[in-house]
Amino acid sequence: MGFLDDFTMNHWTWFVVALVLLGLEMAAPGVVFLWMAIAGAVVGSIVFFMPDIGWEVQFIIFAILSIISVFAGRTFLRRNPIETDDTDLNQRGHQYIGQTYNLIRDMENGKSKIRIGDSNWSVEGDFEAKENDKVRVTGVDVTVLIVEKIS
Repeated sequence: MGFLDDFTMNHWTWFVVALVLLGLEMAAPGVVFLWMAIAGAVVGSIVFFMPDIGWEVQFIIFAILSIISVFAGRTFLRRNPIETDDTDLNQRGHQYIGQTYNLIRDMENGKSKIRIGDSNWSVEGDFEAKENDKVRVTGVDVTVLIVEKIS
């Protein structure tokens, strides 16, 4: 007699496992636990219709379905990226495009700085300008703002 001889898992166990995995997905989003929760729900459904399946087979089915669903989900999300209304999310410099600012130092070799709020931003442009000249932001190159001189 082994420790797990009397161990049984019914469909409710798998549905609870699926709910716990969904809760983990909400607590630590990463779209991994979601696919595992789906696998748990599928195993729960299988066990509902075929209750005589042993717990070992149930775990194997769960493991296989988890791996398949995680890879399928990742592939699906890679091919169908989630669209957002805010295309500048996490791209702070893009919100400054079209705005005008004063240079805080002379342009030297097409480079200078502007002050936005409490931060100094590096700027680049193909023109000569002096400190306090007005410039308009026309683009962003990683962390450098591209500007044009306002006459």
